[in-house]
Amino acid sequence: MNGPIVEQLKTYPLWTDVSIKGFDYLPVQSAITRAPVGESFALSSAPKTFTRMAEEAHRAVPSIKPADLQRRLQEEANLLVIDVRDAADIAQTGAVPGAANISYGALTYLADNEVLESWRDPRLADRARPIVTTCILGPLGALGGKLLHDMGFTNVQILEGGVQAWIEAGLPAAKNGSG
Repeated sequence: MNGPIVEQLKTYPLWTDVSIKGFDYLPVQSAITRAPVGESFALSSAPKTFTRMAEEAHRAVPSIKPADLQRRLQEEANLLVIDVRDAADIAQTGAVPGAANISYGALTYLADNEVLESWRDPRLADRARPIVTTCILGPLGALGGKLLHDMGFTNVQILEGGVQAWIEAGLPAAKNGSG
């Protein structure tokens, strides 16, 4: 959206250029954007939703298939599977055997090296430890994986399809996680 009208609007003190995905420039009142006249910046097209955040997480963190996770669990003693659901949800559906139950809310501080040591989970002390996050279908597990990734964990994966895909693959499910 360029042209003589836009160029003229740029000269008015209440207007500024705003770079928006899909548009070259769109004049927007600076009183609304609070941007200095003439400054360009990107606007988010919409607020983040749970689905949008889960999609971003899946793009940022690699996934692992249930059969591959089962093989790795047999081969890697240090592999930590974290089910980020609440304990009541896990009790209803089951979990990957040996999975640690650390809810998403608790994961935010249990994995944080800057909180009091008594608040941290010692299983999360090693930022290079292999970790797979999961939930029932995958989206919340993806958010947990992205959270760990953003906190500096370097070896995180998301269980593709969550515990539901694990069960549908004919793999055994435990009624509760291990911790």
